[in-house]
Amino acid sequence: MSRRKAREMAFKMLYAIHEGGNSIDEAAEIVLSKNLDKEQYDFVFKEVRGTIDNINVIDNIIQKYSSAWSLDRISSTDRNILRLAIYEILFCDDIPNSVSINEAVDMSKKYCDEKSYKYINGLLGRVIKEETGNRFRGEKIGTGFLRQRSNSDNKKHDRIQ
Repeated sequence: MSRRKAREMAFKMLYAIHEGGNSIDEAAEIVLSKNLDKEQYDFVFKEVRGTIDNINVIDNIIQKYSSAWSLDRISSTDRNILRLAIYEILFCDDIPNSVSINEAVDMSKKYCDEKSYKYINGLLGRVIKEETGNRFRGEKIGTGFLRQRSNSDNKKHDRIQ
């Protein structure tokens, strides 16, 4: 199973916890498949526990960047996808920000309204820009890293050796 599938399971567990009133153990019983290996199991629980442990910080950030919308007005699926992605962006140095955004956008295309992915992408982009000082974590490519430029041409990358 890929990290993508494990991340989806983490999202579903968060949904079951926050929207269904389930405990972590109950959510795990509902969501997790029996064929998870230890690495996948650990990843899912790290994501879920990390998000829950930092929920106040994460929800305040969602509220800060969601314009005139209160947290309760954001759909529960959007809200839980945002929670998971913001947890990764702020607290998981081993996961590149671009991966967190791409995975959140892909999950929103699968589970949310047809326009939600634009909202999620925009909000997460603002979080990265304003909460991390536009620091995009590099992704290892071959022997070097890619760094996103901070000038006006954000589409180009510099190779760092």
